[in-house]
Amino acid sequence: MSAQSGSPITPAPSAPLIVLIGPPLSGKTTFADQIVQTYGIPSISIEDLIRDNANELDKLRGEVPLADMRYDPAMSRFLRERLKKTDLSRGLTLDGYPATLFQAEDLAKVFADSQMKLVALRLQVPDETIRKRAKAAGWQIDRSETLEQRIKDYHREMDAIPYYFPKARIVDIDGSYPEQQTWKQIEGALTDAGVKPASKQPR
Repeated sequence: MSAQSGSPITPAPSAPLIVLIGPPLSGKTTFADQIVQTYGIPSISIEDLIRDNANELDKLRGEVPLADMRYDPAMSRFLRERLKKTDLSRGLTLDGYPATLFQAEDLAKVFADSQMKLVALRLQVPDETIRKRAKAAGWQIDRSETLEQRIKDYHREMDAIPYYFPKARIVDIDGSYPEQQTWKQIEGALTDAGVKPASKQPR
């Protein structure tokens, strides 16, 4: 962890920084929760940052829906504050952050001095599959317009993320499969990266 972040906790050099990247409805939060349970690695989601800072975001957002504040530069500041209160000794999982290239650039700066092992899991889900999931989940017509915009935003911002993390292990995960099959791919990717389940961590 960079000293500039202000975090009093220093992660072990081999501790993983797992970044879950994916379009809406790709299952990022579900898999972040499974990583917490299986590997004992804490998770911070962009929804956490929005919820915890809703009062400030309400003042900043104007006519922008609160959920769309995920793209605001303030998210980086909120993350740095959250890191000060997070035990990073076993690593960290980020769910939905970064959501923009600006946030990705800022994240790289926050961890610039860290020897953490960066593993980016990029959930690849076809746009049409996302639309089908939205329909199955009962999304209404007015929300479908929001979904289409978020799909566009995702491709615009995140398709270029490898350029911001040239030293990261970036693994493409086929997220079009059922949850259990997708999780098996994630487990395989983490095993390949040397990340072990909590029960097998050295004490």
